[in-house]
Amino acid sequence: MKNVQQEVKRLRELSALHEISKSMQTLDLEQILHLILEGVTRVIGFDRTRLYLINEQKKELECKIAIGIEKKKIKDIRLPLDEKNSVVARSVLEKKAFIIENALADSRVNKKLKELFGLKSFAVAPLLGRDKVLGAITADNLFSDRIITPEKFESLITFANQAGLALENAKMYDELKSFNTQLEEKVKIATEDLKKTQDKLIQSEKLAALGKLSAGIAHEIKNPLTSIKLLVHSLAKEIQHNEMAKKDIKVIEDEVERVNQIINRFFDFARPKQPEFSCVDINHVLEEIIALISGEIKEWSIIIEKEFLPLSFVRADKGQIKQVFLNLFLNAIQVMPNGGNIKISTKQKDKDIQIEITDEGEGISEDNKNKLFEPFFTTKEEGIGLGLSIVKRIIDDHKGWIRIDNVKPKGAIVTIAFPCLNNKKN
Repeated sequence: MKNVQQEVKRLRELSALHEISKSMQTLDLEQILHLILEGVTRVIGFDRTRLYLINEQKKELECKIAIGIEKKKIKDIRLPLDEKNSVVARSVLEKKAFIIENALADSRVNKKLKELFGLKSFAVAPLLGRDKVLGAITADNLFSDRIITPEKFESLITFANQAGLALENAKMYDELKSFNTQLEEKVKIATEDLKKTQDKLIQSEKLAALGKLSAGIAHEIKNPLTSIKLLVHSLAKEIQHNEMAKKDIKVIEDEVERVNQIINRFFDFARPKQPEFSCVDINHVLEEIIALISGEIKEWSIIIEKEFLPLSFVRADKGQIKQVFLNLFLNAIQVMPNGGNIKISTKQKDKDIQIEITDEGEGISEDNKNKLFEPFFTTKEEGIGLGLSIVKRIIDDHKGWIRIDNVKPKGAIVTIAFPCLNNKKN
């Protein structure tokens, strides 16, 4: 009768294990780990169980999850994959299950685990995949002090084999999911890089075409303009005593000079000079430009606020950098016809020198934000829209970057960055 009852109990146990095994068809790794421990404790009937997984990179076993043991106790449990270190490692390396009847006296048991878990007797079984071992399960009856019978040991081994296959599927799925995520990220980055390269190529081709057109137009205008300038100069000598005519001649000369400057801007755009690099102190350059435009600052009732921090030198063409800041300062002045404050600050951030120029103008409309650096785009009634395009090209040639944003309550901030030449601050 007793044997029949035991057989019935055994059949129920196997049936329950089978049901849990079917549940382990899920591909969720965390869920499978919990199902494995549930099978070992609730169905087979062990008091406590611990699950170890192999960390292939570190060549060690990590205790991932446990039942009947506080989480903090298993947090840092790592066993080297060395059969001399522990019977758990030996079970993995030999693909073999063990019953340890007296843990305190058995030299195969890791000393640290003996003390930490109060081990007396326990069983260990490897988690076998199709081609490799994934880890191991250990189980004991510390609380009930029940003997680990051959039947319970056999159930543990059978269940561990099934669990190993389910675990392998879940890990493969997890790795595939991770690979897909990484692949998607790489494709996204590659697509963005390709678009940037394409945009740069299109922009480069546009600039080249515009450059040729600008050079042609400038050349065609320059020749007759030179003739006009010579004739006006000659005419001025003949009418020295006619004050009215002299004033008219002066207006003509001024306008000819203005057209000349516009043509020079075309040439700057069409045939940019290669930078002549040297060590440049950005703070010093900014001081020079502020002094240069002191007349405009006074005339337009502008107040300059300076906040210059010690900076490293930059490798730059000083003349071109001056051109950049002169253009940006004049733009800031022109957007404040009724006067106001312009704040100029410098700082060193990581390996970059950053300059910020903040005005109190009307800011930039959303429609115009993406057009600011396009050649011939301008919001001014006068102007040809080459200033910011030339500024951006100079900054690009210096391996820097420029960004223009709106600030509250009104105004815009221009941020420019150049790479430091070294870490020495001045």
